[in-house]
Amino acid sequence: MDLKIERLVSGARGLSHINGKTVFVEGALAGELVECDIIDEKHGYIEAIAKNIIEPSPDRIKPICPYYGTCGGCDFQIVSPEVSARYKEEIVKDNLKRIAKITSLPEFDSPCYGPFENYRSRARVHVDLKSKRQGFLAKNSNKLVDIDFCPALDGKLNDLLGQRSGVLFAEARRKMFENKINKATGFAEIALFSGDSDVSLGNEDVVVTVCGLKYHVNADVFFQSNLALLPSLLSFVKENAIGDSIMDLYSGVGTFSALFTDKHVYAVEKQKECLRLSEKNAPNAISYTSDVAVFAKKTKEKVDTVIVDPPRVGLAEGVAELISSWEPERIIYISCNSVTASRDIPLFNGYCIKRAKVFDFYPGSSHEESAFVLARI
Repeated sequence: MDLKIERLVSGARGLSHINGKTVFVEGALAGELVECDIIDEKHGYIEAIAKNIIEPSPDRIKPICPYYGTCGGCDFQIVSPEVSARYKEEIVKDNLKRIAKITSLPEFDSPCYGPFENYRSRARVHVDLKSKRQGFLAKNSNKLVDIDFCPALDGKLNDLLGQRSGVLFAEARRKMFENKINKATGFAEIALFSGDSDVSLGNEDVVVTVCGLKYHVNADVFFQSNLALLPSLLSFVKENAIGDSIMDLYSGVGTFSALFTDKHVYAVEKQKECLRLSEKNAPNAISYTSDVAVFAKKTKEKVDTVIVDPPRVGLAEGVAELISSWEPERIIYISCNSVTASRDIPLFNGYCIKRAKVFDFYPGSSHEESAFVLARI
């Protein structure tokens, strides 16, 4: 079927309508006329994929990666980084209007973006010891795409990927002897993070320097993989935090806690490995090993600024209301999913968005991140 794409929505999918049903089209851009194949039809909507671009958008470009469309790693290499950031800002704004029901949005800061090439400092490589292949999983599949160079990865990670009997195979054999092969795929999965001088394989700690701060991280915990853009987010958080006391919820390895050496900082994180690293990265912070929802119900602390950086599923039920009850002057909400952020933000009773910014940390992919500064009404 041929469809005219109205706009892009979450997942960088094109939105269209046919016979009263909403159609989400993968691989299409706003304004394009595309020939589609139906992937799945459900009650109320259809999922489709663009088979042929009949009338292409002027924004469309040729993907730079030869594995695009086969490898499952990137799904939005059809526009430039600048245009990608613009589209993602439009998606975030659309979600705030539709889901959060915010009719008057604040002025957004200019979106933050950078080049696609060599931006990623982390990866999860799959190794098949039987066929001596390594790479990434195919799109929507457990099949292995044999890759020896990924344009998105930094130099140290690509050096490892290009070795056919090197470190990755040695690590895969170790996992095999420890019975840690993924049973669903039959492959060894190896998490990598590229530090200043060394690469972490799994739980090996490395140091990475950002904004003059030396962070201790490893490949088994989350740390932002786009180190070129991370300073922009750190600056945004630091300049919008006010007062002498900071509550850092879902604090991870102390990425934000480390910014405030002259303030009272409370870091809350349930993963003990993250807190171990956080105590190195932000030694001045008072750390709590706790689920945020449990902590929020018990705490009596009064703080000036709350930083909250939840997972993609957003805040647990009741957390936004509890944070509001602390009456901080500022709430800084870092989001890796504007759908759940748009659900959560209206739940902060007595607060509204004063400032917002989109960070395109993952160019070439549909993933978008954003930050919102909430102030008391």
